[in-house]
Amino acid sequence: MTPEEVVLQLKRNGTFDDLRKRLLTEFQNGEDGQKFLSKLKLFMEDMVARNPSLVEKDSSFFHDQVSAELEKAGVYSAVRQDVLATLKEDYYQQRVEKEIQTVNQKEENN
Repeated sequence: MTPEEVVLQLKRNGTFDDLRKRLLTEFQNGEDGQKFLSKLKLFMEDMVARNPSLVEKDSSFFHDQVSAELEKAGVYSAVRQDVLATLKEDYYQQRVEKEIQTVNQKEENN
């Protein structure tokens, strides 16, 4: 079985969705998520203070502007690094290994 086939099986059996949901919940409820929300709020308040007309723009324009500025400021990059570090934790590593073994065993039995 190729790595691509294993990934496809993990998607089909819901492993990726389960891991994604758990990771998101941990992030939102954890200290890193709370820090990110605070940083995001301050960042947006600063943007509006510098350019009050942003609030009068349509929401998709405002979203695009904020997203572009967050990317330029490296905010997303910092969050990505935190998430990648979390993925290296034992739970995620062991869960993926277990699921891959299960997929391989099913393949061998067929």
